[in-house]
Amino acid sequence: MKLRLLSASAAAAVIAAAAGCTTASGPTHNLDIVTLANGSQAYRVQCLGLFESSGTCMKKVNEVCGSKTPVRVSSVDRAVAGFKPEDDPREITFTCQPPQQPASAPIGETPPQVQPRTITLNADANFAFDKAALLPEGKRALDQFVRQSDGVNIGTVVIDGHTDSAGSKAYNDRLSLRRAEAVRSYLQSRGLHAGQYEVHGYDFSRPIASNATPEGRARNRRVEIQTSGITQR
Repeated sequence: MKLRLLSASAAAAVIAAAAGCTTASGPTHNLDIVTLANGSQAYRVQCLGLFESSGTCMKKVNEVCGSKTPVRVSSVDRAVAGFKPEDDPREITFTCQPPQQPASAPIGETPPQVQPRTITLNADANFAFDKAALLPEGKRALDQFVRQSDGVNIGTVVIDGHTDSAGSKAYNDRLSLRRAEAVRSYLQSRGLHAGQYEVHGYDFSRPIASNATPEGRARNRRVEIQTSGITQR
């Protein structure tokens, strides 16, 4: 279980006058109950020993909180201040809060569903030749897609890149994936938020027209964007 974090201002306010007494100890840790500046109580665990790690502290934090959610008030790191996965805190002050229940719609009511959407960007009109850079026309099409998605929650955005059969499979693998990734990056930069993005490069393995003609190859050079799990906000 990971620690939730108090904001910097909130943490500063509550730890300003923290004091405590030792309530439990072991060969690798001390555990205190401390009184914070706002009068509430919290726990402070200190990891002892040269070879102990933050894992020792976190194990004790989770033991104390049990089924509740640990919320960090402050920590003292062995090397770098701040609690991040790569850091190694040896002293953690924390509280235990009941798990947050997800908000639910009133009984008998469900958020209105919105039909999934699919748009296709023709590569010749929307990407630089032989590159993954979006042309102004492609950006305008994506901007319109973002505007039309305003006011909805999107569960998943699937972006699939495709090429024609000219060139090697390895080359087209890279080009189709890079174009799909370019679309994802642009949509994210324009504020299209989704629960998850899935990006694929399918090279020329999924044609929608014959690669034997110039017209067919032009249709096959494309990026398809599909959304699903959409509800009104």
